[in-house]
Amino acid sequence: MAGPATAVQRELAKLHAMNSKGIRPGRRARKPGLEIALLGVDGAGKTSVADAFRCITHPVKVIAMGSAHFRCLPVLQRFFPSPVVQLAVHLERMLRRWLGFCLACFGSIVIYDRHPLEQFNTKPTLLRHRINNYPFYLYGWPVDLTFWLTGDYQQIYERKKEFTAERLHALDEQISDVLVRRHIDHWKVNVTDNNLDDVVGAVVRQVSAKFDAGSQAQIENPPGV
Repeated sequence: MAGPATAVQRELAKLHAMNSKGIRPGRRARKPGLEIALLGVDGAGKTSVADAFRCITHPVKVIAMGSAHFRCLPVLQRFFPSPVVQLAVHLERMLRRWLGFCLACFGSIVIYDRHPLEQFNTKPTLLRHRINNYPFYLYGWPVDLTFWLTGDYQQIYERKKEFTAERLHALDEQISDVLVRRHIDHWKVNVTDNNLDDVVGAVVRQVSAKFDAGSQAQIENPPGV
């Protein structure tokens, strides 16, 4: 016999009460889905949070925006100069972002494992840095919800032991700078003071509230390019 539902399961259940078009009965919306971006250093739990949404019946698509997931990148780095590689990475990100936007227009919950603007250079010191920032405008329009997963860097380091706590802190400072400079509205979630269920619950509650708020009455049109 199944035990009582957890708070997270109850929040996820709210997302089930939508019709086949991804909206609650009685609501008129042209963009029934949502685009959600996760921010955080390696080990912050972005993959775990994204995977938690796979248990709901509503269509969910997780889209990897990190360059490590681009299969052709090692070949390009071997045979082409850096500017060509950077342009190819921008093109790949742009295609994935447009795919996510289209899926959201058809009712899916789209989760980007990294914010499209995460690699934006907020302090370009060289001309090539400024040039590399321009393509972000082709796919960097706002998402519906952004979650910044952060916490104690020593504890995050212990999860993967890939970067030192000092390096993780520096990377998180860059993320914070992007959020401020690009005026990105976001929810900050502490992933070390809370267990995974609490972190997922916090994210799910905001996603559920976004549906309840009825803020999807119009499609968020990408800027003209």
